[in-house]
Amino acid sequence: MKRLIVIAACLLTVVSAAAAQTLFGEIEYVEGDVTLSRGGKSLGDLNIGDEVQVDDFIKTGPDGAAVIALNRSTGMRGSLSVKPRSAVYVRMSQDSSGSKTTLELVAGQIGSKVAKLSGSPTLQVRTDTAVMGVRGTEFGVSTSVSGNIVIFCTEGAVETSDGESTVQVPAGKAVEKRPAERLRLLPVAVSNPDEFAKRWIADEIEAFRANPARVVAFYEKRYADLSVRFTAALDDLQRKAALRKWIEEDKAGTRVNPRSADTLREKKELVQSFLELRKILFLFERIYYRLDEAVDLVSGTPGERAELRPGLTAGAFLRQFRDERDRLAKMMAFFRYAERLYALRNEGGAGFPGLGGDDDDFFGTSDF
Repeated sequence: MKRLIVIAACLLTVVSAAAAQTLFGEIEYVEGDVTLSRGGKSLGDLNIGDEVQVDDFIKTGPDGAAVIALNRSTGMRGSLSVKPRSAVYVRMSQDSSGSKTTLELVAGQIGSKVAKLSGSPTLQVRTDTAVMGVRGTEFGVSTSVSGNIVIFCTEGAVETSDGESTVQVPAGKAVEKRPAERLRLLPVAVSNPDEFAKRWIADEIEAFRANPARVVAFYEKRYADLSVRFTAALDDLQRKAALRKWIEEDKAGTRVNPRSADTLREKKELVQSFLELRKILFLFERIYYRLDEAVDLVSGTPGERAELRPGLTAGAFLRQFRDERDRLAKMMAFFRYAERLYALRNEGGAGFPGLGGDDDDFFGTSDF
């Protein structure tokens, strides 16, 4: 079976200090459980009027939702909706065409009604298997526990690419992307985006529950590998003298000089560790959030008894994950904090050396 994932170029480029402080938007509506993290540090529950900056992470609970009014720095006017059970990063990257603001949808669903400002930066939405170019439209993107995604449009058009093909999603239509399959236009009309998304997600959950072991068995293999690699790479980063120095400087409120010889030397010491961790985390974080959803869908059902491999049931593995997820979440948050310390010392820089901005350079293979 042919296998494909997208390793997004913008996720492998650390933003500059200026980008890290760029205003993305302002919360204009919020309900339920919605939290924001900045540089791996939780800022607590969101409130109307709170700022959202580039490099922030927004997470919504089962009853949570938020609407963000976009700042002009995004190149768009309009709003972004983050739906329940979602996890979204706000990114900024630079390539030969200029700056791009990117919404990295790790899990859940987002919707947007936007219009492009003339001569402004572009806005993109990325998942692990597709990238959407937004020029001015009303659209939505949903992901499922099985790793499938759907992109639907109700106004304008959205250009979607999976690395092999590019599809224009016109108003009233939807495109679906399944692991190891190419983009396909769905034979349905989309008139009510909320109802369409609810129906698609409900169908995905029903399909998952019909055979949860198939999906969970794949995640168990990836989790076993990626969690070990992530833990080892993070341990290596934490032992670096340069990072320990940066943490002490942050605690003391020390002003840093991005152009000093010491800073350049320290960045050189850390750059390979950051590169390795970002590549691992791009995959691991998605497995983490899909397993987090699978715990709720499988617990208390006959699916718990299904064998993933001899001696390991789905229930036993998901209980193991549930016991480990808080520790892993803290580890991921620490890495985001370390990333921010790097960004603050990367003023005027283009990011890590040796990495370009062409998406085609970051397509690889996956087992699912």
